[in-house]
Amino acid sequence: MRLNAALDAGINGITLSAGLHLSSFRLMSENKRFREACLGFVVSSVRALNLILKRTASLNRLPDYIVVEGPLAGGHLGFGEDWKDYKVENIVKEVKAYLNEHQLSIPVFAAGGIFTGGDATRMIEEVGADGVQVATRFTITQESGLPAAVKAAYLEAQADDIEAVSYTHLR
Repeated sequence: MRLNAALDAGINGITLSAGLHLSSFRLMSENKRFREACLGFVVSSVRALNLILKRTASLNRLPDYIVVEGPLAGGHLGFGEDWKDYKVENIVKEVKAYLNEHQLSIPVFAAGGIFTGGDATRMIEEVGADGVQVATRFTITQESGLPAAVKAAYLEAQADDIEAVSYTHLR
């Protein structure tokens, strides 16, 4: 299993994303570094977080952090055609309230739709996130590894270049 191989290799942290990963903690639980490495989950709802926490409870190992991704984050987040009805701010507040209600002290990071320093500050100071995760803004950096033509397309893009995506054909 790749997760155990990563732990064996000395990795300091693993963020489990693009799915619920309901069995991942159990698959790593026998690894000698299971309780040493920082382990986190990406969720897009309290419902997903609840499922994950129920599964990890039997292992007496909570996640070290939660990344809450709203509909503007990349990846497979479970949002459908109603994605515009959801805002990362609201999901972060719901997740924080759930954690507080269950007396769980797990840092929550907001992701998706955070474009400026002001957005990041607002997420932390007004919404209550413990931090933010940003990605798209770094796609054009030298370190990103994207081909130069792709980086140029990002830089030259205009608002009207974006096409609406129909989620029905993705199911």
